[in-house]
This record gives sequence, structure tokens and C-alpha cells, in this order.
Amino acid sequence: MDDTEFDPGAWTSRLFRDHERRYAYDGETGDALRAWQAAFREDLRSVLGQDVIADAGVPSLAPTRTDSESLDGYERQRWTIQTETGLRLPFYLLLPDDPDPPYPTVLVAHGHGDGAKEVAVGRAETDEQRRQIEEDERDIAVQAVERGYAALAPDMRGMGELTNPADEEMGYRTCHTMQLHAQLFGRSLVGDRVWDVTRLIDFVEGRDDLDDGRIALTGHSGGGAVTLFAAAIDERIDVAAPSSYFCTFEDSIASIDHCECNYLPGVLGLGEMWDVAGLIAPRPFVAVAGREDEIFPIDGVFRSFDRLSEIYEAAGALDRCELVVGPGGHRYYADGVWPFVAQHL
Repeated sequence: MDDTEFDPGAWTSRLFRDHERRYAYDGETGDALRAWQAAFREDLRSVLGQDVIADAGVPSLAPTRTDSESLDGYERQRWTIQTETGLRLPFYLLLPDDPDPPYPTVLVAHGHGDGAKEVAVGRAETDEQRRQIEEDERDIAVQAVERGYAALAPDMRGMGELTNPADEEMGYRTCHTMQLHAQLFGRSLVGDRVWDVTRLIDFVEGRDDLDDGRIALTGHSGGGAVTLFAAAIDERIDVAAPSSYFCTFEDSIASIDHCECNYLPGVLGLGEMWDVAGLIAPRPFVAVAGREDEIFPIDGVFRSFDRLSEIYEAAGALDRCELVVGPGGHRYYADGVWPFVAQHL
């Protein structure tokens, strides 16, 4: 090859070799491990843009219920809350027909797809949305409430009611402009979604019928990213269960084309994905993956989980860290999530 020819793949590989991860886990235990987590967590909050959002002023939630419907075994309510100035987050709250609250609570972060939170609560209007529910098990909030949990299913920014119609008219992916504009202000789309999840936890804390001492967060794909990062920085999340996301940045996000919302500027200056997940220890964490997932390759999943296990062992919590591998591709794996949640929540 001509030495003037540019090889993008080789350039990216050099970046991984030459750039030091400031918080790469290095065997810390005890007080040193907790100090590593505290320092890392603060810098990760900054990279996610949480401080930028907070510095602009955090308004009251001003929760508003806009609809309610009784279904088989549960009630489905539609709410909005104000997560930042000028943005009201729409979400569903599913409450089981159990007369003995407070209910353990599951927050649901959906992934990409035209149904967004509607699919998460089992409302399918198209054949594709029905396929997502029947084949990919993406009616996650319904799965939760049928198991006796309260479930909150918001729209992720850039999807559902929070899309940017101009992107779709231009043929862009739904998150395109919102991600680029967020970066101009030191923010990111995944960071904005994480912020919304933390505000939903504020909502949970303000209700007597929801148990803020038992909160799980689970999500599929891009929702798995939200699950990982939110649990890493918000210790109010008691159990984290990302599906079809946990891998390494090197094997997936940096080597395979993903939506713009998967790219968090500066994260690899802090740590690899197993380092980020290490901030959840000793809280229970299960990574669920598809053996045939082409965009989060299983070899990277195994490599990342092996490294994460070292951190959980150092935290004295190896029994709270699991990997479940499903037989298929990129989808939600309910059987990998709910037994773990039941055991630990």
C-alpha cells in the first residue's frame, strides 16, 4: 500500500492503542475501588452532559396525567413530566391490579423502531410493530406489570413523540440532528435520555404507591445504552438489565455502523464499556446478548464480561453479575432478564 494512502480502520485501531483510558480498571479493591468509582462517576456525568443540563436550571417536574385505561390485570396511565425547560417527557405508567402498594418499579428504555413507547406497552398499529412484540419481545412494560411490577415506559428523545420530523423528511436517521445539536452544547443524545431517566426516578420518589427502594432499569439496544449509563451514574437504580447492547466500544460502536445516538464524545478517554459497567458494582447487573447479534458481536460481549467480572469480584459481588446469551440475533430476551430481576429486586 502506498504510504500516503489513508486507511480509516488502521487509524481507528491506532487511536485505541495510543489513547489512555483515564479510569481503566487496574485491580483496585476496598476503599481504592470506591474512590475509583466516585471519581469516574463524576467525570462520566460530565461527559454525558448532565452538568450542562443542570446548570441551565432544573424546573419542577409538574407531573400531569392525560389519560387512563383499565386493561386485563393492570391500569395504563399516560403522563408527562417536565425534565428540562421547554421539554415535557411523555410516558406510560402501568400499575398492577394489586391492592397492596408500594410496588417494586421497573423503568423501561425502548430501542429504535417506529413504535417507541407504544410497542413497549403492547400497542401495535402496524405489522412491523406486531412483529417487534411477537418475535423480539419488545412489549417490555407489559412483561413487567404482568409480573407484579409497576412499569414506566417513556419515549426516548429522537423517537416516538420526541422525533424530529425534519430528519425524516431529509432521509436521515431519527436521531441525526438532535445528536449533532446536542454536541454543540457539550451534550449528547444518550446523555439527554439518561437525564430523562433520572427525572423519572424523581417522579417515582414522589409517589407513595411506587417503591423507590426497589427500582430496576432494563432496555433493548439503544435502550440498553441508556440502561448502562444511567445505572452507572445514578445509584438509586438497584438492578440494571441491558439487552442487546453490552459489548465493547471497540468491537461494536467503533467498528460497525450505528445510529448517531450511540456515540458519546469523549467516553473512551475515560474507559471501555466494562469500566463503565463497573460503576454499577456491587448492585446487581445482568447483560443479555444474542449469540447471532451482528451489531454487538458475541466475542466482544464475552471479552467485556470477563473484564467486568474482575471488578465485581473485587467488590465482593461476583454473584450479582451475570451474562445470559440467547440463541438468536438483535432482540430483547425476556427469559434472560426477568428471573434475574425477580431474584435481586
